[in-house]
Amino acid sequence: MDKQQLIAAIHDAPGKFVIAATGGGSSATSALLGLPGASRTVIESTVPYDPASLAAYIGGTPDQACSGKTARSLAMASFQRAHRYEPDERIVFGIGCTAALTTDRERRGSDRCFVAIQSITETVEFELHLSRHHRDRASQEGACADLILHAMAHCCELDPPSLRLMDDERLERREQQGQPEWVELYRHTREYTSLGDRAPRVIFPGAFNPLHDGHRAIARLAEARTGGPVVLEVSAYNVDKPALDYIEMAAREQGIAHEFPLTFTNAPTFTIKASLFPETLFAVGSDTLARIGEPRYYHDSHELRDIAIRSMADRGIRFLVFGRAENGRFTGLDEITVPPLLRQISDGVPESEFRVDVSSSEVRRGQ
Repeated sequence: MDKQQLIAAIHDAPGKFVIAATGGGSSATSALLGLPGASRTVIESTVPYDPASLAAYIGGTPDQACSGKTARSLAMASFQRAHRYEPDERIVFGIGCTAALTTDRERRGSDRCFVAIQSITETVEFELHLSRHHRDRASQEGACADLILHAMAHCCELDPPSLRLMDDERLERREQQGQPEWVELYRHTREYTSLGDRAPRVIFPGAFNPLHDGHRAIARLAEARTGGPVVLEVSAYNVDKPALDYIEMAAREQGIAHEFPLTFTNAPTFTIKASLFPETLFAVGSDTLARIGEPRYYHDSHELRDIAIRSMADRGIRFLVFGRAENGRFTGLDEITVPPLLRQISDGVPESEFRVDVSSSEVRRGQ
């Protein structure tokens, strides 16, 4: 099966795709559109090339522009877009591609391409290490485009020809099937993953990417103050960050669940969290509490913000607020400005009880 035959087979299969490539691999779209039947396959294709465009597309600024995680974030955003236009989730797929190709400027790292697939049931990531010695930029671009077509063939359950790799190139693959409860979250038929029979009394929300000693200290101190177990909550959807794919969810579960009870939710805001878990104490950082009080999260409306905070108070929500240290300065509850009612339902933990000068982003940079 040559490339044209493969594309024709993809067009004849039931899959429908949204494709996002940050430059490298974008010629796959031209190849798809160059043969009849593309309207049955391609819902849309986009090239979020500029960093601001990439951040807007995936819902947050990535740690690295070229990485498997960024490709997966592109695939997740593409899947969500595809599902808006095609209600049959069985045939909807998001494809994400990000690449670092040969360039006329000095760049650290190897030449490589990441392609990811997101469907309702699985996340798949391909990592192709490209040759600088045997390929020019045009040839590398072609290899990325071929990898996208290879991924699409996987979605359509086709048997594509093997990719033609140079001797110094290698292709790696990771995949994660969605657990049934995770799939239900993305179907919006479940609001949070199982916590057993008892509703949690104390919830510590966060990304925990990764879980570090600061998180552990907060959880243990909250447990000591309340006398009850603390449940860590990770939202699959976020306001300022990309949605989590199944590889990410598996990594968070592996890093957390052996130490603390964990629930995944589809609650990106505290208004939604409060509706899911009334009469709950939320352990939060002072930066998180400050964001809860910012009108920009309520369509820039002070009135809508105050209504939301009142609804939290009416549901019996309280916040246990831990200070954050940045550039050597400690910022606790007393150092931030929040609406009066939000302050009334918040209790601060003094610096003498808690101060850990570490963040997840610093831990990731050190890994």
